[in-house]
Amino acid sequence: MFNKQFKKESIAEYKTALTEYEGTQKQIMNYSERLYNQRLSFKKTIENTLDLLNKIRNKPFEMETEVNEIQIEYKKFENTVLTIEKEVNIALKKNALGAGAGVAAGAGIATLGPSAAMAIATTFGTASTGTAISALSGAAATNAALAWLGGGAIAAGGAGGGMAAGSSFLALAGPVGWAIGGGAIATAGILTNSKNKKAANEALEKAAEIRSGTRVLEGTKEEIIETNKLTYNTQRLLQSLHESSYKGVKEYDYDFPKIAASDNKKLIRNLGTLVNNMKSAAQLLNRTIGDKA
Repeated sequence: MFNKQFKKESIAEYKTALTEYEGTQKQIMNYSERLYNQRLSFKKTIENTLDLLNKIRNKPFEMETEVNEIQIEYKKFENTVLTIEKEVNIALKKNALGAGAGVAAGAGIATLGPSAAMAIATTFGTASTGTAISALSGAAATNAALAWLGGGAIAAGGAGGGMAAGSSFLALAGPVGWAIGGGAIATAGILTNSKNKKAANEALEKAAEIRSGTRVLEGTKEEIIETNKLTYNTQRLLQSLHESSYKGVKEYDYDFPKIAASDNKKLIRNLGTLVNNMKSAAQLLNRTIGDKA
């Protein structure tokens, strides 16, 4: 009798832990999509500011070099977005047409929304192999992102899997520690059909492992939230610097020697601050969660 009650309570504990884990994963997906949308807006601000800096003629060599570096970082994000977006659209079309290999990938995107793969690829940027998603190309990049989304057997990538027992969200895995050991994902049915004491102990063990994973997810969620705030605040700063510099640069016909000769110290200082903040902004645009560099 005691073991039977122990088993019942242990399985209930396991179910609670699993529900909390799945709930936190869904929160991470929501916050990742928010960050992605914020980054798209941020990208537009960086683009406008780059346009202003590129219009300035006869810039000092150092400033020209820094602007080129900013341009490279900006293009890295832009190319990642364009590549993943293209492959997501291909996967969706294959799914709609029922074209074999692409169906699983397309279904995975359709279930969670087309922006989900984009959010994962730009927020985490790393496949389970440790290869940066942004460094992959075409279908490989999309498959890496979809594997995080629990898209099932991604046929184009060859090695299916990714779908843990019972829940697509439990397939989320990767270098930030989303993965819960396969043994932790057992169905309540399997536990129910096991012997009382053994099932109880197993359920408690799995619950503890899942709760450990949930703590990792909570830390990941907080990092996404903080990155979103930093992105927003940096965007506001760039917009302010852009507005304060634009009129002055235009007044001197976008010619740096004229700006320098004018002894307009405020404008020169603003331009220097603008370039420095643009460098940080472009790097922030490509920062991946879990990357402390």
